[in-house]
Amino acid sequence: MPRLTVPPNFTGTAGDDTIVGEDLNKFPAIGIDILTGGFIDTGLGLDTIKGNGTSGKGADGAIGKNVNGSEGGAGIGISNNGNLNAGSGDDDIISNGIGGLGGNGTDEPTVDSGTNGGGGGTGTGISNSGKLNTGLGNDTIISNGTGGNGGNGGGYFTAGGGGGTGTGISNSGKLNTGLGNDTIAGTGQGGTGNDSRYGGYSGFGTGISNTGQLDTGEGKDTITGIGIAGIPGSGILIGNGGVGTGISNNGNLNTGAGNDTIAGIGIASIPGNGIILGTGGVGTGISNNGNLNTGAGNDTIAGTGTGTGTGTGVINSKKLDTGDGEDTIIGTGTSTGNFDDKINDGTGIQNMKGATITTGQGNDTITGSGKGLVPDLIVIGISNDGVIDTGNGCDILTGLASTTIDSNYGNPTGTAIGIFGQGTIRTGDGNDFITATSTINEVQQKVTIGGGIGIDLGTGNDYFKGFGTGTVDGGKGFDTLDLSAFNRSELTFSGVISGNALNPANISFNNNKNVITLSTTGFENFIFADGSLNYSTLV
Repeated sequence: MPRLTVPPNFTGTAGDDTIVGEDLNKFPAIGIDILTGGFIDTGLGLDTIKGNGTSGKGADGAIGKNVNGSEGGAGIGISNNGNLNAGSGDDDIISNGIGGLGGNGTDEPTVDSGTNGGGGGTGTGISNSGKLNTGLGNDTIISNGTGGNGGNGGGYFTAGGGGGTGTGISNSGKLNTGLGNDTIAGTGQGGTGNDSRYGGYSGFGTGISNTGQLDTGEGKDTITGIGIAGIPGSGILIGNGGVGTGISNNGNLNTGAGNDTIAGIGIASIPGNGIILGTGGVGTGISNNGNLNTGAGNDTIAGTGTGTGTGTGVINSKKLDTGDGEDTIIGTGTSTGNFDDKINDGTGIQNMKGATITTGQGNDTITGSGKGLVPDLIVIGISNDGVIDTGNGCDILTGLASTTIDSNYGNPTGTAIGIFGQGTIRTGDGNDFITATSTINEVQQKVTIGGGIGIDLGTGNDYFKGFGTGTVDGGKGFDTLDLSAFNRSELTFSGVISGNALNPANISFNNNKNVITLSTTGFENFIFADGSLNYSTLV
């Protein structure tokens, strides 16, 4: 099956059309190649478009020429620089891109020299810089990209080739699936670095990378991105753990009205084995540095990041808006650990300074879970230096931080904070529920928030559980502050003014000679481990 190059342009029939392109052992290998000005239009019907690009191995080194191995070729399933239109109907686009293997370095005859293996080639399932439109219907796009493995080095002082980058879907143009219950799935697998005296680096894996416009239109749409880092090579000096990112959005991603689901899974790799250890890898479920909008409807955003250094479920650096409806955001970040790293972080949801997370009106749920098993660990459920606004409705926000600190590392330390940051959390009107919990070695910690976080629960009969450095306003209504991690006698209250409508109270705890103060207003009911008190009977 040869490569399909467009133009000549293709116009389909009113029936069910099938287009297949395959390119093997080429540099680059492109299954379907739509050039600038070219177009494929399959029209009405249940259409299928398949592209497979599997690239060739890089050249081996040769004495007297280039002694090092050459990089493997790039493999792209479908490359669109023009216009691809699948028309109305339940259409399928399936693509697979595999990077070529790195070439091997030649064996040097002397012990004091060596050669390098070539890096693996990049693999991209779909590369769209033009216009890709699937039209009306329940459409499916499935795309896999696999980076090639690095080549062998030769001689004594030899370096293994690094793994190639794998990207499931790379969109820098306009990708629109139109009305209907559409599915987009991208999987990127990084290539493996070669073992050698100097181990080759691991290839990055990204499920979906969007720097353009990605719009799924109205309907019950699902977007799934899975990024798996390759394994670095082992040696005396080894490669660092690789980076895996499920969904990376630096453009505009809009799922329109409907009950939509966006799920990102990022899995990092461990460093290779050797004398000089490398650093752990970074795993990120969903990274948004653009505009992500799920529109009206009961939407779900779920990010899971597993890193051997840093694992983050959802990281937002700009604007994330789920629109009106009963929306759910779940972020789970896990650091599995790497002893050589100074700091290992597991963060469920990280909202950066200047960034906003808005869930609109409705009964919304936000859950951030930070987990880990490493020395010198910091785990945070929800880290917020920007603004989180859940809008009006009975909203639930939960920050969970839990870790098991392995005593085999000597004298490790660790920090677990349920909700942390210098930003603001607003839950709007409604009976809202916020909980921050922290657990180390299955022991519940007393301090569960930090950073000076500001929380405004708005109007309603609200509930807040947590303690630490911050400011919490219960707002209007009958509000409850749960301090059940403490007996009443462990805490010091100041600023309490009986009859003051604002119910101000500064609550302090002496934590090993470190006094921590939570400033509150607007709470009527206080729960302690040994009983409950109302505001007027606190002091």
